[in-house]
Amino acid sequence: MKKSLSLIFLLAVAISATAQQKVLVAYFSFTNNTKAYAEKIATMTGGDLYEIVPQVAYGDENNKYYDESTRAYQEQRNTGGEQRPEIFATLTNAEQYNIIFLGSPIWYGKSPRVILTFLDTYGFAGKTVVPFVTSASTGISQVNEELPSAYPCIHWIEGKRLNGMSDSDLQTWVQGIMQTTTALQDVSAETPTAKGVYTLSGLPLSSADNLPAGVYLINGQKQIIK
Repeated sequence: MKKSLSLIFLLAVAISATAQQKVLVAYFSFTNNTKAYAEKIATMTGGDLYEIVPQVAYGDENNKYYDESTRAYQEQRNTGGEQRPEIFATLTNAEQYNIIFLGSPIWYGKSPRVILTFLDTYGFAGKTVVPFVTSASTGISQVNEELPSAYPCIHWIEGKRLNGMSDSDLQTWVQGIMQTTTALQDVSAETPTAKGVYTLSGLPLSSADNLPAGVYLINGQKQIIK
């Protein structure tokens, strides 16, 4: 019975996403951990799955954490490695997507630099991008800070570290993202200039004064209040 209910949920979310949004689940995976979550998210959203592939593959030696001779260390620590490693740019019609779930491992606290190459290549200005990461122990805080700072023209939703997350919790998170994004688009559709202040769930607020910490839609622009 539980399996049937789970399948019904997945189909419902996928149908809803297809009807309202065009979703891309793009990921770079080194040990296939990120790939496994990316595949689940693509199933849950009905989105297109796309692997970000570097033109020069990362060898197993990059598993040696804090080995200063490895490519990953040099790129992430900016000690001589390429800050924008080349990728195979095979994604077509990137502009068709409304929501991009963007997955990767965490290397030295940050997204692998191929993620930056991917964002440089396709832009996604005005699109909604949601990071998700895998890591044995490192949190996602630096990713959530670096990417919005480097690409301010993208509408960012705070990402999550997915290690150990159950399928049901992953479903709940994904469904919340889809509902939030739909609510924002509904606000924009009803009031083209989106004048005023709204929560990310589309709830109108009386004023932008004294807002608690969070993310809001203020006069058509997403703003982070700290």
